[in-house]
Amino acid sequence: MPRGPNWANGAFLRSSSEERASLDDWVVIGEITKPFGLKGGLKIRPLTEDPGRFRRLAGAVLEAVDGTRQTCTIDEVRTDRDSVVLFCREIETVEQVERFVGGTVRIPGSEAIRLPQGSYFQHDLVGLQVYLEDGRYLGVIREIWPTGGNDVLVVRDGERERLIPAIKSIVIAVDLTEKRMVLRWMEGLLDL
Repeated sequence: MPRGPNWANGAFLRSSSEERASLDDWVVIGEITKPFGLKGGLKIRPLTEDPGRFRRLAGAVLEAVDGTRQTCTIDEVRTDRDSVVLFCREIETVEQVERFVGGTVRIPGSEAIRLPQGSYFQHDLVGLQVYLEDGRYLGVIREIWPTGGNDVLVVRDGERERLIPAIKSIVIAVDLTEKRMVLRWMEGLLDL
């Protein structure tokens, strides 16, 4: 686990914008869903195609919904159905876990899996504005649901929610710099 001037006593210190920006380059690999057991286990919904990668980690950063961050030296990893359970040296109680429920597990971008051209990490797509190729605005990607065959983009515009298959015949452009995705219209797409 990298340690530098922004780490002290296992807690992230928000001391400069440069240090905060460097942590923003970290990759989200899981969502903390609830405590597991009474001794500080964190139940994680993996956001990676390789849940086994958790077993290869020595450490990670836990980020709470409010932005609080905590280093996690991983002592043990278990699987539980479709979830992963982490036991961190720094987390010993259910109350400590509850601070992070709804938050994320992050690793340095340098440890991220290298993706082939045209593939994207889910965390890079969430928040993109979605348009049809004729310029009509559909909303913002709020979630991505893995379904086995293809992922489904959950696109919301106010109260309206659309479920759009993330397939090459529909997704024609992704611009991470502009935070924009362009879709090809297909019969029934807007009825989803």
